[in-house]
Amino acid sequence: MPRRSTPLVARCGTAQMLGSHTYDRAKHHADQVLHPDFGVLARLSEFFDAAAEQARASETDDGWELHYRFAEASAALTDLREELDDAREELRGLGLPEQLRELGPPEPPHWRERVTRYNATAPQRSAAPPPTAEPAHPARPSASAPSSRRHR
Repeated sequence: MPRRSTPLVARCGTAQMLGSHTYDRAKHHADQVLHPDFGVLARLSEFFDAAAEQARASETDDGWELHYRFAEASAALTDLREELDDAREELRGLGLPEQLRELGPPEPPHWRERVTRYNATAPQRSAAPPPTAEPAHPARPSASAPSSRRHR
């Protein structure tokens, strides 16, 4: 009997979760599965909804039975996702000190704050040009100096 392979998404997600070195990173991987809008469970629930509609469209007794089974699977996945919704943040909180867990996740800095921070640490340029060996305005040749122009 041929060996059945695990879907790539499941293998990658499991490997990434097990390879997470921080709880913040583990939360990121949990988001890929549990996010209410674009997580795997939400997409899988939508898949079973579509399968239920396809089964119902057959308008047969077997089709209606299959419709109910698919609809129950979709509802079960939705319930599971909703049950685990706060688990994503709880997973991230495992790696934080107790005081930070009580405060909640930090907000990312506003772009102006990031620019100000960058400008404070960026190398400073001087306003004056660097001194050179040549004067700023070259001296005009004297009238007695031979001219490079040819006259005819």
